[in-house]
Amino acid sequence: MQRSDSELAVFQNDQRSTRDHSLNHVLDVGTPYKIFEAYISSYSQFIDFIKFGWGSALIDPEFKLKKQLCDEFDIVPMLGGTFFEYMIHHHSFNHFIDTVSSFGLKCVELSRGTIDIEDALYASYIKSLVTDFFVMSEVGRKSAHPSLALTSSQWLSHCELSANAGASLVILESRESGRSGYVSTSGDVNAVMIDSITKVVPVDSLLFEAPIKSVQTFLIKRYGASVNLGNLALSDLMSVQSLRFGLRSDTLLDVQESL
Repeated sequence: MQRSDSELAVFQNDQRSTRDHSLNHVLDVGTPYKIFEAYISSYSQFIDFIKFGWGSALIDPEFKLKKQLCDEFDIVPMLGGTFFEYMIHHHSFNHFIDTVSSFGLKCVELSRGTIDIEDALYASYIKSLVTDFFVMSEVGRKSAHPSLALTSSQWLSHCELSANAGASLVILESRESGRSGYVSTSGDVNAVMIDSITKVVPVDSLLFEAPIKSVQTFLIKRYGASVNLGNLALSDLMSVQSLRFGLRSDTLLDVQESL
């Protein structure tokens, strides 16, 4: 997959010029096509990225149809970070590039939440991809076991490494449950830690995985209605937009009227 620098710049700028300068990143985990089509045709204006999680692009018989529909509605399709890790673990980095290119994808997500990849090598992967792709880099561990958790300093250094290597967005992990990574198993956000990150990496360069309402509300109150939210469910799009516009009691007093 080869594109000129100017084409890549246009693509990246398009992702920043959304309706309210925020990004909604949706997680698809095997929605049947007819239901998927109904959501996309109705609410495409509220969707910037759709991530086909859990390596589902390799096994979902409807993936190509879904990808085509995303293209028709100017939604950016992508694969999850675990897909990248799967390819690195079982195949190679070049095989990963060949596979995402064969799917016609312009956006990639990298992570090292399950397998260990040392800093210099991980940074080199990001640097080699930014010429041809819009790159997201996810920070955080998949396992909730305390022995594998990142320290606050590691969270910060991993975010800095991703940003400095050229990732356009740094994703803060909370998985599809919304109760992992920067969010505790009880649903509490590690505010001190994420505030330390936002002092170094601009908020608009971060994407917070936030599939649960309490975390979405916390982030909107703390960082504003334009905060980038990820791993959203298709069925929650109207709920999220209502929170962003202060149409729900949770954020009514925190968001300026804009409708």
